Amino acid sequence: MASIVLVGPARTGIAQASVAMFRARGDDVLIVDADPALIPTDGPGRCHILARDLDDPAMPGEAMARAAELHGGVDCLLVTAGAMHSAALAEWTLAAWDAVHASNLRLPFFLAQAAAPYLAASASAGIIFVSSTAARRGQSRTAPYQASKAGLSALVRGLAAELGPAGIRVNAVLPGWIETPFSNAFWQTLAEPAAARAAVEARIPLRRQGSAAEVAAVIAFLASSAAGYVTGTEIVIDGGDSAV
Repeated sequence: MASIVLVGPARTGIAQASVAMFRARGDDVLIVDADPALIPTDGPGRCHILARDLDDPAMPGEAMARAAELHGGVDCLLVTAGAMHSAALAEWTLAAWDAVHASNLRLPFFLAQAAAPYLAASASAGIIFVSSTAARRGQSRTAPYQASKAGLSALVRGLAAELGPAGIRVNAVLPGWIETPFSNAFWQTLAEPAAARAAVEARIPLRRQGSAAEVAAVIAFLASSAAGYVTGTEIVIDGGDSAV
């Protein structure tokens, strides 16, 4: 039984599927979310929610201490929090830039910093960031978002080098187009959402968007002892979209 700290809204998408998969295999999960009203999914693993503002600088340390108190330690940190903003270059503001980077880059770093002392005591310790294939490819209107995800890739490598001697593995998953409210919100920013979505799905070798459960399955692997020699890497989950 592992103790998982998941940081990010757990109501929908990849986070929801991950919680379901962890609990189904008996892992205990602490969810850090701004909404205290919902403990999603069922399963033999225990689940608690810490209702905290993710922008609060005190939250990372408080979350790890709470997980240790409830579950006896921390074995895995999973960061699913992320911010997407789409706008023409001339319409991007300093506030929008800062919001995207605060969620996609600053938050993962300080969570890792707070988690490291707890993870060092675990026999199978891991940090997993949910990134995006945007880290590796260009797309109009979202350059700051892509820059934040590329920065997260560098963060994975740097943390893997620093934390490896303590037995802590650091990895990321890079989902492509996944059927979630997060990606659906992007389609709605476009003039013809249905046509744009159809064009993207037509270019993907598997001819469809992925599911949140398919991403959660890879996350569950990275959080297990089966991935004991996997660190500093990123696993792309995009149906072959970025390979062709």
